[in-house]
Amino acid sequence: MKSDSLHHRATRRALRGLAFVAAVTSTVACSSNSTPSDGGDSATSQMDGGMTGDSSGGMDGNASFPDGTVVGPDGQVTLPDGRVIPPDATPPTDVTAPMDVPSDSRTVCVPRMCAGGGGVAQCADCIDNDGDGRVDEADPECLGPCDNTEGPVLLTGVPGESGGRCRVDCYFDAGNGSGSDQCRWDHRCDPLSVAPNFPPEGPTCPYDRNAVGGMTCPATQPRQCLDTCRPITPNGCDCFGCCTFPSIRGRSAAMGGEFVWLGSTDNAGNGSCTLAAAGDVNRCKPCTPVPSCFNDCGPCEVCIGRPMPPPECFPPPVPDGGMPADGFTPADGSRPDSTVPVTDSGTPASQCPAGIQACGLPGQAACPANFYCTTGCCIPIPG
Repeated sequence: MKSDSLHHRATRRALRGLAFVAAVTSTVACSSNSTPSDGGDSATSQMDGGMTGDSSGGMDGNASFPDGTVVGPDGQVTLPDGRVIPPDATPPTDVTAPMDVPSDSRTVCVPRMCAGGGGVAQCADCIDNDGDGRVDEADPECLGPCDNTEGPVLLTGVPGESGGRCRVDCYFDAGNGSGSDQCRWDHRCDPLSVAPNFPPEGPTCPYDRNAVGGMTCPATQPRQCLDTCRPITPNGCDCFGCCTFPSIRGRSAAMGGEFVWLGSTDNAGNGSCTLAAAGDVNRCKPCTPVPSCFNDCGPCEVCIGRPMPPPECFPPPVPDGGMPADGFTPADGSRPDSTVPVTDSGTPASQCPAGIQACGLPGQAACPANFYCTTGCCIPIPG
């Protein structure tokens, strides 16, 4: 349960709207490294042989860093052991530098490698690859530590990911094929794949009712798929990249339905689905989710396309430190949605399942080493 002060702050910030959300996601924590393996370098020198930081950022003043430190033109600092300090971040404790940035700004980010080949993906390399001011987990276009396209398209950059191949496996790992996870699905089993447009992949993958329930489209995904792929699947998606967005939730079947395939491409084979284009059926092609491997978007969860839960998920504190009774009224005068499940005397459902660390919202700690913040919850990096 969050502290009263956190509830109060989160409520106020949530009610500020989308402008604040954009600001929040630019400062969400990367994975921290509070116990660096090198233990620091007692013989430090000015950055890169006497260079000092940008006088306008968090690295200004008389900052001192170990020999071999590299400072990028934008003020990003790369330490000799591979750790990266973004321009506006608080340096680690083993590096001497002024602590003149807000306490909830980013800490040191450590690049993390996803199993399955390909090295460190763009969404885990501590670099703002798409130049939108958001890095890795803080970028809502990052789908996990194995996503090699930080945005804006929602393809993951895995070789062979798209191109009318019909068969798909776990969308959110680094592998291409079902060998490592045993996830199996074929878009020819999607009843939407009919004329004239044959979504989600086109006329090369027409619906085949005889394939449904067979080896390539099992009625229930194997246990290995559920154990390895479902935990890394963002809220609002199935294991195969068929996802819903708040902007299309409730959309009628005649208008394209509630789910679209993140791997959608244009006629040239280029990724076409983006967060901004979620409602465009020509860019984000409709699809049918696989129920046995689906991670729903709960009412109080961070979800793909929704980086901040609704205000009713942050009840205000009461003077005695307890929780408000059922039927509390948020600061904006609105009432909680009747579909929001309640648990503790009217407290809306939690951001993450029991035993899983919440992350990504103001005041929440960064995920520990070997974990990644995916839609508000710390998930283990596939190993």
